[in-house]
Amino acid sequence: MVMAGVSMTWPSPLTAWYYSKDSEVPMTEHEVSWMVSIVAIGAGVASIPCGMLADVFGRKTILLATGITSAISWLLIMMTRSKWALYVAQVLGGIVLGGAPSVAPIYISEISPPQIRGAIVGQLNTMFFVGQLLVYAVGPLLSYTNYIRVCSSIPIFFFIFFGFAPESPYYLMSKGRDEEAKDCMTKLRGKDSLAELELAKKESLEKTSVEKTSIWEMLKTENHIKNMICLQILSGVSMFNGSCALSVYAVEFLGGQWVAIEMGAVFVVSSFLAAFLADPIGRRPLLVSSLIGAAIFTSVLAAYFICFEKALLYVGLFGFCFITSVGINPFIMTLPSELFPTSLRAFANGLTQLTTGFLGFVCIKLFVNINETFGVTYNFILYTIISLIGAVAGYLLPETAKSVISAS
Repeated sequence: MVMAGVSMTWPSPLTAWYYSKDSEVPMTEHEVSWMVSIVAIGAGVASIPCGMLADVFGRKTILLATGITSAISWLLIMMTRSKWALYVAQVLGGIVLGGAPSVAPIYISEISPPQIRGAIVGQLNTMFFVGQLLVYAVGPLLSYTNYIRVCSSIPIFFFIFFGFAPESPYYLMSKGRDEEAKDCMTKLRGKDSLAELELAKKESLEKTSVEKTSIWEMLKTENHIKNMICLQILSGVSMFNGSCALSVYAVEFLGGQWVAIEMGAVFVVSSFLAAFLADPIGRRPLLVSSLIGAAIFTSVLAAYFICFEKALLYVGLFGFCFITSVGINPFIMTLPSELFPTSLRAFANGLTQLTTGFLGFVCIKLFVNINETFGVTYNFILYTIISLIGAVAGYLLPETAKSVISAS
C-alpha cells in the first residue's frame, strides 16, 4: 500500500515544476493535469482483472506482480525524459494503485481474526498515507533523478520481504488444498483458528450449487444488489469528496511543502488511531459520521478560498484529513470482504476499485478545469454535496463489525 500511495501522489511536488522553464520534461499545465490523472485510468482498468486473477493464481502471487509492475514504471520514468513515457509509466503505476487495494484487503481480511480485522485492514490505509507523506517530505528536497530512485526502491523492498509471507488459507481451501490451508492458518494464527477454517469450509459446501451460479444470480440473493450499489456510491464518494485532488495538488494549491507534510502526517496518525475504533464502535456509525464531517470541513475549505483566512485552511484541511481517516477511507477497503461471500468478494473489490479509479480520474482532471472556469471554491462546494450523498448510502448498509467472513 505504500507503493500505491507513492504511485498516486509522486507528481505532487513536481506539478508546477513540470510546466516551468526549468523542467527536464517540458509540459503545459493541461498536459500535467492529464499526466497526474491518468494514473486513475490504469487503476480502474486493472482493478477487476487483478481481483479476479487473485481467485485464480492466489492473493500473494498477484500482490507480488504489482511489485514488479511498480518497479518497471519507475525504471521507465528514470530512464526517459518524455511526456509520453510518463503517461505510460503512470498507467503502469495505476495498475499498482488499482491492484494493491483490490487484493490486499482480501488477503488481510482472510488472515485476520474477526475481532481485530477492522484494525488490521485499517492499517492498509495508514500505509497508503505513509507513501503520500514520503512523497511530500522527500520530493521537494531531492533532484529529479534521486527522487525517482528513492521511489523505485519501495517495490524492491516489498518484493523481498513479502516473498516470505504465506498464501491466504481461504484461497488454498477454495482450491481444495486443505492441508496447505491448515498449515498456513496454523502459522498465521495458531491451531485454535483451525475450527474457524473448518466452519468456513462447511458453510461453503452447504452453499455450493450443483450448477455454477453466475455473478448476476449470486447478486440477486439476499441483499447483495442493494449493498453493491451502496458500496459503489461510497467508493465514488471516497475519491470525489476531495481526497484525491487534495493529495495530488496539495503542494501547489495549499501553501507549499510544509502544509502538504502536515496534511500527510495528520492522515498517517489519524488513520493509525482510527483503525482501532472500527470494531468497538462499528462500521456504519463511523462511516456516516465521517461523511457528514467531511462535508462540514470541505465547506470550511470553500470558505477559506473566499476570504483566505489561514485559520480556516488549517481547520478545514486537518479536520477533513482526520474525519475521512476515521470512516470512509479505511472502510472502502474493509467492506467488500465483509459484505459479500468469497464467490463475490474479488468481483466486489475489483468493481469498487474500478469505480474509485474512474471517479478519481474525473476528480483530479476536473480540479484544474473548475478552478479555471469558476474558481477553486466551487471544487469544495461540489465535494461537500457529494459527501452528503455518501452519508445516505452509508446509512443504508448493514453493520459488519466483528462478522465472520464467509467462505462460500
